[in-house]
Amino acid sequence: MIKELFSTLVQLSVFTLIPFLFYLIRFRKRTGFFQWIGLKKANKKSLILAAGLSILGLVSLVLPAFLGSSFAEVLHNPKSVTGALRQMPFRSELVTSIILIAFFKTALAEEILFRGFLAKRLISWLGFKWGNFTQALLFGVLHTALFLTITSKILWLISIFIIPFAVAYLIGYINEKKAEGSILPGWLAHGLGNFITYWVIYFS
Repeated sequence: MIKELFSTLVQLSVFTLIPFLFYLIRFRKRTGFFQWIGLKKANKKSLILAAGLSILGLVSLVLPAFLGSSFAEVLHNPKSVTGALRQMPFRSELVTSIILIAFFKTALAEEILFRGFLAKRLISWLGFKWGNFTQALLFGVLHTALFLTITSKILWLISIFIIPFAVAYLIGYINEKKAEGSILPGWLAHGLGNFITYWVIYFS
């Protein structure tokens, strides 16, 4: 558990350091850092939309695993996050690890970097349509690249690009259009989706 906590803190620090350095160079005199990346209060409607999106993303990712053995094979691979978690015995360390990974190591770190930093900067440069599209594209490509070390199955790789791309685009829309720039809805959608997915795959 200590190892996972350390790993979470390192990843969260690295993913936050990149936008923080950019902020120090270009924007520190305009507003506070947390306000700049969108770590601020969000309205209830945006949070409800985010919770619904997490369920939609979960179904899109997990359902194929129950419909085809090739999808389950990838999700159960020990090199994947879900596969590594399945190797752990069911006890308090597992629960803590899932919470840390689902909500902080992946969700919070990625939301700060992709929606709090990249999306906002790209939207300010390219406008909402193309800026949000570009950050979602990068998000999908990153996830696909990570799974290239696990599988070469084309159908899976296409799925692992499309689903994160679509979810990232919708998160960007909710954050910017419904939550006045707050990334809390995205963190909720991302973290809750991860959390439920990890448990579903663990017990599948």
